[in-house]
Amino acid sequence: MKKFTLFFAFSILLSCGLLFSSCEKEPTPETEITSEEPVEEPTILGHWRMDKATQLAYGNEIDITNFYTQDFQLTFLEDGTLITSNGMQETAMQWTLEGDQLSFIQAPEMDPVIYTVRELTLQNLSIVNGTDFVTTMEFHKE
Repeated sequence: MKKFTLFFAFSILLSCGLLFSSCEKEPTPETEITSEEPVEEPTILGHWRMDKATQLAYGNEIDITNFYTQDFQLTFLEDGTLITSNGMQETAMQWTLEGDQLSFIQAPEMDPVIYTVRELTLQNLSIVNGTDFVTTMEFHKE
């Protein structure tokens, strides 16, 4: 009987230990550990080099990269200036971005050329223009 009482008391002690231990809790907004590094948001600002340009016409996709040259680049400045370059010549114009609509204003009093931003990440930019002849331009950030 003494062994049974000792075994019963030992079992109760072990059970109490399980009652007072807790499972790992999910972090709450108050206890969540935050990173000290800010998360970088994608921005169109900066220097972009063209990887590829295509045009879809009458169901046929044509590579038109050579039309722009392999060195075609766009540089978007914070003041709204856009510098286009083909490796030999630079042209300055104005740009605006409202939502996914990117406008290139080539000269005062001219209607802007409007592209739709299809993709904008930290390293990639893809823009599309047109309805009958759809031009897609893909860039990487430098």
